[in-house]
Amino acid sequence: MSLSVVSPPVCGTLDEILHPASTDFRSLPDLIGGLMGRLAERAPLRGGALWLQDMGTLVLARDGTGGGRCWTADGDPNDAAADPEAVVVPITYADTPLGEMRLVLDRAPDGAAPDAPILHDVARQCGYLAKRYEVRRWAERRFGRPLMMVGMSRALRELDAFLEQAAHSALPVLLTGEFGTEKALLAAAIHGCGPRRDGPFVQVSGADPAGTPADWFARAAGGTLFLSGVDEMTPALQGQIVQHMPSHLGQWLDAPGGWTLSANGAANGMADGMGGPRVIASTTADLRRRAEEGRFSRPLLAELDFLCATVPPLRDRPADIEPLVLAALDRHGGRADETRTDELIALCKAHSWPENLFELERVIARLAVMTGGKPIRHGDVRRHAPWMVGGAMPAEPMPGADRTLHPDTAPVPPPDPSPADRWVHGALTRDQAALAPLHGGLRKALAFLGERYADPITLDELSRQAHVSPSHLSYLFRTELRTSFKGLLGRIRIHKAREILAADRRLPITEVAMSVGYGDLSHFEKSFRRVVGQSPREYRRNLPGTAAGG
Repeated sequence: MSLSVVSPPVCGTLDEILHPASTDFRSLPDLIGGLMGRLAERAPLRGGALWLQDMGTLVLARDGTGGGRCWTADGDPNDAAADPEAVVVPITYADTPLGEMRLVLDRAPDGAAPDAPILHDVARQCGYLAKRYEVRRWAERRFGRPLMMVGMSRALRELDAFLEQAAHSALPVLLTGEFGTEKALLAAAIHGCGPRRDGPFVQVSGADPAGTPADWFARAAGGTLFLSGVDEMTPALQGQIVQHMPSHLGQWLDAPGGWTLSANGAANGMADGMGGPRVIASTTADLRRRAEEGRFSRPLLAELDFLCATVPPLRDRPADIEPLVLAALDRHGGRADETRTDELIALCKAHSWPENLFELERVIARLAVMTGGKPIRHGDVRRHAPWMVGGAMPAEPMPGADRTLHPDTAPVPPPDPSPADRWVHGALTRDQAALAPLHGGLRKALAFLGERYADPITLDELSRQAHVSPSHLSYLFRTELRTSFKGLLGRIRIHKAREILAADRRLPITEVAMSVGYGDLSHFEKSFRRVVGQSPREYRRNLPGTAAGG
């Protein structure tokens, strides 16, 4: 029977089903099994089965303890769910059948047959997960690396949906995202899921491109040309790309190959429609704004701006942090089931990850190696990644943390001031001697931050003041200051907030926050606690000479 009538509701949202299952990432059977187990706990389920091509059949059984599940290498889901009232939900990807769920649900009290729209969402997610693991196998064969998106946040599920639609088109793709997000991974997945997967995948670095656009297009013929960091390419290079890229808009008619575009996005004019490369570009900058300001080629942007996706930063995907940490631990020999602690996960979820996945990978690799396979405690993070703990030990254990006192988590004296404090002082005082060792662009950037810290400053704006590209300025912050632009700006603002709290002990905290550039009081209080180790109110209350209750 089809899923079409009213039924007892499935308890819980899709997020409540997906997020807890996302840590079972080691294999597709584990992940699908965990997902269906969570569904069984929340649905009026009496039994059923799930079948996936090339994987087998997952048999579900409901009992008094909440459910059970087991995989069989082969078999028909009809055998496991022979009830004539079983609900059949197909599992597909890009309109291609991959399997099906056949579930037996309890009827409603009024006898109505079961219907649960969320089952369609779960089936769709099963299709996405199956494709992720297929791409992982393909990437390991092709690049020698098992590339795969990890996590099941809503933002990542939206990228799955974008990938499903974009992979089978020939239209150009523009991927936008901060430094360290999964732009390159998504570009490879688009190539690996599409009809060009057996063709070349040529990646060109915009910051340091080797060869010429003519070489790139020739090498990528029949495959994909990935312009990584197209925002970092010089205006001259942008103009050369335009000369070799066929126009899908009719901007020019004499590009090599003489392509035209059919209604379904296929490139015509070639014997098989795939003689030239498909172009995918990534950027960390807002190219539309740059084009308006005359700092990026408007004709090139017009040709790239067909299929667009934004890869969200980790700070906007808290549900993905734990599975990403566990996957990184496993990759670097940390055995996630032995080294993971609630303390580690809580600290990772509290951190803003300014360099996103790149920073997370480095930090977790360092912790996995330096702790020698032991459980990673708060003290380990303080020792090997001190910026993540804000320079102060919490007065109380992290929520959910093991409250047993371990040697590594025993109270310790506050650490020395962060190295970033030196640059905070230099920026605010314009101490030329302190700033002298820095790159000239950094000196200009710090002087601007020290003067305009309360304004909403973007990396693009700061790079204009520093007279260097945004990507190079970000690199200078990381290599010379060992912090990010946003991290240093936050410390400057908190430093000024401390001065204001000490100077005017009656000023409302909200006004203090606004005066240093925070429009959100909650964000200000969290940032203050991360840097200072206590809330603004606690800090002011503990100042010398402050009366109790003042």
